[in-house]
Amino acid sequence: MKIVFFGTGAFGLPTLQRICGSGDFSVSAIVTGPDQPQGRGRKLSPSAIAAWAESESIGPILKPVSVRDPDLPDRLRSLNADLFLVVAYRILPEAIYTIPPVAINLHASLLPRYRGAAPIQRAIMAGETRTGVTTFVLQKTVDTGGILLQRELAIAPEENAGELSRRLALIGAEVVVETLRGVRDGTLKPQAQDASLASPAPKILPADRVIDFAVPADAIVDRVRGLAPKPAAVTMFREKLIKILALRNTNQASDASPGTIVAADARAGLKISAGGNILDVVRVQPEGRSEQTGPEFVRGQRIKPGERFERAAL
Repeated sequence: MKIVFFGTGAFGLPTLQRICGSGDFSVSAIVTGPDQPQGRGRKLSPSAIAAWAESESIGPILKPVSVRDPDLPDRLRSLNADLFLVVAYRILPEAIYTIPPVAINLHASLLPRYRGAAPIQRAIMAGETRTGVTTFVLQKTVDTGGILLQRELAIAPEENAGELSRRLALIGAEVVVETLRGVRDGTLKPQAQDASLASPAPKILPADRVIDFAVPADAIVDRVRGLAPKPAAVTMFREKLIKILALRNTNQASDASPGTIVAADARAGLKISAGGNILDVVRVQPEGRSEQTGPEFVRGQRIKPGERFERAAL
């Protein structure tokens, strides 16, 4: 089976590595994003997918600036692929995904739940305790095609989006290989999604990152987990932006106003009033500084009880 792989981010890398190492499939080409400026020097660097493929001499590697590139369909058609596989790439136009007999996508949720660009983040932010991965057949409406395989797993209580993404990427790679074998052998047929169970997972907007310390404490903790490590939930302290990377609900009641620092100790760390409870600040990143623990933040800023975290304006 000849496959064209579409992917850019690190989420798709385990899948590409598995299918290349399985011995069952041939990767005819890789389509990924163009090189992007990285680091302080803003040097152009390849995507995670392209970097690995180049190191393994797998190709050709196509890096279109846009999937609407008028030359791209003819280039892909010339490859005579049996299947297109999409993992964490852009939305493909119909002129591309209809080129092979079938095009398959790996999605990081249990479809039809969390259709959209940010399924991992949105699931954690919503307080979900379980999620999974789905392989499905591409069609015109995003994330609505027939389901091929699914795998479910539990979300750990303090797991953040970055950690969960890495686990789902590994499980997704296994599910993709199983899917490809089933499609090849004719033992796997797509099953229609139940649209009545659908829920959206739109991309993360700046407003989603702003912490409101008046909402329930668990909802704040889940928002922080869902946005960590990037782009990160934010608040303001002493008129500077602070990324909050991890909080823990102590389940101790507080009658202080939301956002008020109720304890600041160089060893025990920083505790704030939020949603009627006290939250332990586990990890933060002050503006222009590296990541710090709560105690490190207290020592570096000489924080005193009674100071406040304010709502950020993004």
